[in-house]
Amino acid sequence: MEIRELREKDAERMLLWMHYDETKDIFEKDFSKYDLKDVLNFINSKDDKSYHYACVDDEDNYLGTVSLKNVDLNNGNAELAISFIKEAQGTGAAIFAIKKVLNIAFNNLLLNKVFLNVLETNARAKAFYKKVGFTKEGYFKNHIKKNGRYVDLEWYAFFKDDFNI
Repeated sequence: MEIRELREKDAERMLLWMHYDETKDIFEKDFSKYDLKDVLNFINSKDDKSYHYACVDDEDNYLGTVSLKNVDLNNGNAELAISFIKEAQGTGAAIFAIKKVLNIAFNNLLLNKVFLNVLETNARAKAFYKKVGFTKEGYFKNHIKKNGRYVDLEWYAFFKDDFNI
């Protein structure tokens, strides 16, 4: 297993997680309307504030995406985003990918903090982030409208001082 830059060949498998029924309920953004062209545009877009990686198996098959977004070198922080296809769940791939990206964040980009937000209704993700070592910092009450009602966003962080790989 490894992480590498996203490639066009990953697009069709990326669409898998984007089109899962439950994706609409666990992400702030609705990816269900994305098509192959949208995913290819995302893969080919480059900016100096985002780093997107594919986590792949030993045969270079796409398992998921892990990203550092909104990289702020002046303030030493970035936002983490992660999503995986169902067949990769429970394999340790997501933990592997997060550790690799945290290593890049703290040892290559010299960041101090990596943060993320999660819908308060997403119990599975919150348990996962805590397991990996993120700590809850707070929440934004009634911040996102999902399925006709407002829900809280919870914020989690991982600090360089707590990273020991």
